[in-house]
Amino acid sequence: MAARALIGALLLLAGSAAGAPFQRGVALGLYSEDPHWSYAGLLREIRDLGASHVSLVVAYYQHDATSTDIGPHPRFTAPDEAVVTAIRQAHRLGLQVMLFPILRLSHPRTAGEWRGTLVPRDVDAWWHSYGRLLLHLSRLAARERVAVLSVGSELSTLDGDRGRWQALIRQVRAVFSGTLTYSGNWDHFEEVAIYDLVDLMGVCAYFALSKGEGRPEVEDLIAAWQGPRERMERLAARLGRPLLLTEVGYPSQAGAAARPWDERAQAPVDLEEQRRLYEAFRRVWLGVPHVSGAYFWNWFGWGGPASPAYTPRGKPAAREIQIFFHEIKKIDQMMPTLPQLPQKQLRSSRARLTRSPPL
Repeated sequence: MAARALIGALLLLAGSAAGAPFQRGVALGLYSEDPHWSYAGLLREIRDLGASHVSLVVAYYQHDATSTDIGPHPRFTAPDEAVVTAIRQAHRLGLQVMLFPILRLSHPRTAGEWRGTLVPRDVDAWWHSYGRLLLHLSRLAARERVAVLSVGSELSTLDGDRGRWQALIRQVRAVFSGTLTYSGNWDHFEEVAIYDLVDLMGVCAYFALSKGEGRPEVEDLIAAWQGPRERMERLAARLGRPLLLTEVGYPSQAGAAARPWDERAQAPVDLEEQRRLYEAFRRVWLGVPHVSGAYFWNWFGWGGPASPAYTPRGKPAAREIQIFFHEIKKIDQMMPTLPQLPQKQLRSSRARLTRSPPL
């Protein structure tokens, strides 16, 4: 069974739009309030999981959803020096880097305000501020040989403005020659109007996989993934862009399958529910065509069996990540030895395998 699954995955990837090796990614928030704190130990742990890439997450702030001034927070934004140090530490460990800036609100007016609901009172001023930040990060990414740069994440009320994004992305490409992605939110990705302007179709994949009634079985979670997976695959194929799962993660709490996006949740610790969610992901996504990578959210934090946070660190979920990365790496290592099958035969094989039950 394992050999058949591996052969199937190889055939799927052989005909995939994503010809480059799969980005075996883990996100690492640069969240320490100590600007001199070293992320080297956490990066080493990520490397030892079998990751090939790390997403370095840097938070920048505006006051509320109507504000127009974006910049570093004096406590919660990693300074450039810390970002550069983390990039260089990752490179020394053999990890490629995705630089992943996100926006946060320092003083949201309501509980529902966040970067997905921005309504700047002066649109021109907001874009000027955001563009200045993104171009600064683009230059930094170019100097430090970053592999992937996210031009934005979950900006749902603003990612339909093609004209402004087109002008900004043109400026970014003038200084950064690496791969670009934009990360659409799980409940909005089909409305994102700018995926064709970047190289990879990014999605923050916090899809609800249960109704929250008890701890779900792995098979039920696998079944719940089928709809979101098909929708993302269909859009990626239509756009001609490989899919990049920029955020996949679950807090180790009861009910995480029902509300994986809820970072404010305070339910009892449930390590087994988190582990099952990662197992389901592993079994659903191994060898899916048009997928260029996945980044698990978020390694930062103490972790351990008492932690209710997203980090899989020191929890059973980490083993599921390790298994997934090991399986993906085997596929990537075997790809050069595959025979050059005719495209008609590849398409036929992929069609049969896609109709098969999930691995």
